[in-house]
Amino acid sequence: MLKKTSKIALIFLATLTIFSCKTVQQANLKEIKPFVGIWNDTTNPGSKIVFKSDGSFYNLAKEGGVQIVTHSGTFKILSNNMYVLNISDARADATYDLKGRQYANYYTLSNDQKTMKVSGVVDGRNGRNPLKWASDLVKVNTLD
Repeated sequence: MLKKTSKIALIFLATLTIFSCKTVQQANLKEIKPFVGIWNDTTNPGSKIVFKSDGSFYNLAKEGGVQIVTHSGTFKILSNNMYVLNISDARADATYDLKGRQYANYYTLSNDQKTMKVSGVVDGRNGRNPLKWASDLVKVNTLD
């Protein structure tokens, strides 16, 4: 009897644990949800940042009337004012050293989550000085 009761209690506890635990992906999605979407960079007209729900991102710039991807990779929220970019790909002719780098940046998200201020520092390439940057972003619905 005790053995049967213990077995039932163990099965109940295991089931409860499985259904109450969030997967890493679910927890991460809740954390990054305010970032997810298309953001116009109003500080740099023609530039956009796209943060996707899978934790990836890419930056776009308009050159000669065409939007090109300048760099891309993954992102993660570190705290309520800091996020990190892991840049896996960047333009070969980039002025700043992006590809293969990880950069911690700061953000301030508006209460309505429709605007965001972001800032950080990136390393210069080939002995150039680093760039301290800041941008104002506005959430939009399309890439046009």
